Amino acid sequence: MEIPVIDINELDGEKRSKTMALLHQACEKWGFFQIENHGIDKELMDKVKQLVNQHYKENMKKRFYDSEIAKSVENTGNTTNIDWESTFFIWHRPNSNIDEITCLSEDLR
Repeated sequence: MEIPVIDINELDGEKRSKTMALLHQACEKWGFFQIENHGIDKELMDKVKQLVNQHYKENMKKRFYDSEIAKSVENTGNTTNIDWESTFFIWHRPNSNIDEITCLSEDLR
C-alpha cells in the first residue's frame, strides 16, 4: 500500500474531478496524503524539516521517552493500541497563538 499522492496542478483543468475524487478517498481511507506540485520551495521545506527535528530533540524527545506510552512499549513491546500523538498546536487565524509556545526558536517561528 502506498500513501496517496495528490498533484495540486491537476485541480485546475480537465482532471479536477478525478483529482478531487482521489483527495476525498485519501481523506476518507487514509486520513492523510502527500501533495505534489504545491509550489513550496524544496530548500524551504528541508529547512523547516530540519528545524522541526531540532525542536523535537531539544524540547520534546526527553518528555516523550519519560511518558507512560514510551514506558509501556519498552516494557511490553506492544504498539497496537497506542496513541502516538506528540504534538503542539499552532494556529494563525483568526488570531495567532505562536507567542504562547515559548520553546520555539526564532527560526522555527
